[in-house]
Amino acid sequence: MSFHASSYLSSETDSRKAASATARALKDAFAARPLKAVVVYASVTHDQPAMLHSLAAEFGPDVLLFGCSVQGVAVPGIVREGGYLVGAMGLGGDSLRIEGALVRAIEHDTREKGRKLGAELRSRLGEQPRVCMVLYDPLCNADVEQMLSGLTDEVECLLVGGGAGQPFGPIVKTYQYWRGEVLGHAAMAIGLTGPFVPELGVCHGTSPTGLVMTVTRTEGNALLEIDGRPALEVWREVTGCSDQEVNNQDYVANWAIGIERAITASDGAKESVYFVRASFGFDLERGALFVQAAIPEQTKIMLHHRTVPAVSEGTAAMGRDMVELLRGRRPWAVLGFECGARTSPFLGEAGTLQENLALQKAVAPDVPWLGMMAWGEIAPVAGKPAFHNYTYPLLVLAE
Repeated sequence: MSFHASSYLSSETDSRKAASATARALKDAFAARPLKAVVVYASVTHDQPAMLHSLAAEFGPDVLLFGCSVQGVAVPGIVREGGYLVGAMGLGGDSLRIEGALVRAIEHDTREKGRKLGAELRSRLGEQPRVCMVLYDPLCNADVEQMLSGLTDEVECLLVGGGAGQPFGPIVKTYQYWRGEVLGHAAMAIGLTGPFVPELGVCHGTSPTGLVMTVTRTEGNALLEIDGRPALEVWREVTGCSDQEVNNQDYVANWAIGIERAITASDGAKESVYFVRASFGFDLERGALFVQAAIPEQTKIMLHHRTVPAVSEGTAAMGRDMVELLRGRRPWAVLGFECGARTSPFLGEAGTLQENLALQKAVAPDVPWLGMMAWGEIAPVAGKPAFHNYTYPLLVLAE
């Protein structure tokens, strides 16, 4: 079996030079080994077209180039948020097969777009993938759960991924990268297959407050009323933010909406879990707030809030679990999708670095690693794909 990966992070401020340095590092790392795909994450401070066009020209049409803008990047020994960043991982080797598919305008006919994404991916691979990585635009009001539902009509494998990001603070715009094209309102699915084993860990970062309310009126992804009152009015009371501050994550990320759902575990046992939703936009005229997956009317919700123990202890426990899962196997690549509301804006730079370095040391200390600070996360619950906020899914590819 032959698998190979390499990761790299550039802090070069010139977008073309950053792309050139990234391409050169990955090409050198692969040498005579076949480089088949490159996932790239970049900060929005870069000239997006210049950066991506340069990368596409460097790698050529035979290498699948994909990715998105992010809040931050993690590679072995380094975690960075803000400033000028280009993080990338090359994936290849003789034993790896990897293909991708893209859909646009995902806010329209979202479930059908997900089905189309899966059908195209499966057609290109000629078989079911072993694992599928999903990246998407979190700011276009698409219902991510509907997209996942359509995708799983066609693809039967482990799904993991994240929403594109930007600097933490005022919500403006994110970008998706497909070959040499910079996009918005798009989603992509990347399928990997071959004689490897994908292992996934997930940890969460919020705790319930005990405050229960009822969603009383909705329209798609928009929550219009909670307990019969305008949703935005309730949200402002909870967060203490003004109308001018509602689109700034610094004010609203401390609080989230927990949706209790009954699930059946693989052993048949039934249990209740909370699916956590963050606010990703507001309509001041209608008093509405937007989430990335619709919440049906009459759903009971419980407010959640971030806590340092939930974040740091959860990550440490996930690391211990992954060590057990990987016992006897050799990891060859690690991809992380940590929620951007957990990292430097909450734990601080030192705390975020400590969290991730401890995880790298525990799970795969000498293995190529590429993590994104995501704006929405995808990871399974009870074996079924699900959308989350405030979580940290970690994918390890092992022989």
